[in-house]
Amino acid sequence: MSFEEYFGGWVKVIDKKELNSVVGKVSLIKRDLLCPSYYDIFKAFNLCPYDTLKVVMIGQDPYPQKGVATGILFGNKKETKMSPSLEIVKEACINFEIPHNSIIFDPTLESWVKQGVLMVNSALTCEVNKVGSHTMMWRPFMTKLLKNLSEINTGIIYVLFGEDAKTLKPYINSTSNIILEEKHPAYYARTGSRMPSTVFEEVSKLTKQKYGEPIIWFQEY
Repeated sequence: MSFEEYFGGWVKVIDKKELNSVVGKVSLIKRDLLCPSYYDIFKAFNLCPYDTLKVVMIGQDPYPQKGVATGILFGNKKETKMSPSLEIVKEACINFEIPHNSIIFDPTLESWVKQGVLMVNSALTCEVNKVGSHTMMWRPFMTKLLKNLSEINTGIIYVLFGEDAKTLKPYINSTSNIILEEKHPAYYARTGSRMPSTVFEEVSKLTKQKYGEPIIWFQEY
């Protein structure tokens, strides 16, 4: 499959030279040491067509536990126990302080991606049990991606979760896009505190204003 066929509209903003460089480096690592699996590295781009993009959410690293990362920021496989970071995200986006009917929450977060939310980490891979092991490897790819994307596709809402994501802020054109910042869910999990619902409420409000419909974080019935 060609670069154009695999990435679709994303070819407009992905730097092919940096892509080839980082994929070359990742290819040298043993497959069973990679998080997520080799074939899921660019899953977020596959599931979120470029032309539907409304929001970009950026975290830190994929989950470093073997077999947990899915290629979608904070996402878990349906059959696995929910990761602490995803538990925090779930509580924040639902906001249990507001009365709800019965709730269906998609732990894969693919339902978000399909609504035009690109869910990626600052580094798209890491090695098993080695947080931050590929941060600098992915930096040139990510900085070029964000620079190109924020210049070409304006009016996008960027949500930066945690300090690693915030280091990418200088590469996002803030005059023609919106940047929101929040602590990483792992911080709230570590401190036993609750992430405010503010960032999810703000994103929904902004997408409704801009695109006529909010992002639906969960289903009620």
